[in-house]
Amino acid sequence: MIKIEAVIRSTKFHLVQHALADIGILTFSAYDIKLAGLHRGHSTVGGRPGSFKASDLIAKTNVVVLCHDREKEGIIKAIVDAAKTGQKGDGLISVYPIGSLTKIRNGATDEQALR
Repeated sequence: MIKIEAVIRSTKFHLVQHALADIGILTFSAYDIKLAGLHRGHSTVGGRPGSFKASDLIAKTNVVVLCHDREKEGIIKAIVDAAKTGQKGDGLISVYPIGSLTKIRNGATDEQALR
């Protein structure tokens, strides 16, 4: 089991949602985030080094999918194909192993909890 986490442009969320549905992924989490970093260039004029204003934060959407290992490549391809513009700031996809998973409703664990 794995967790796929994709930080994407918020404007691409609905395309990613439809792309995931097209491959049978109907259950996932998504939430709005604000991204800070050097994405707008590095400047310290008028402020302390390393400081930033709230307006320097970029709105993104974080999409999280829990799935079987065998689904990884298809999910990543669907997200990339739907979210890619070819421009800086398209986002990142991270994949993490899940050591244990328990469904609270019925106590199902690991592979059965994904159903």
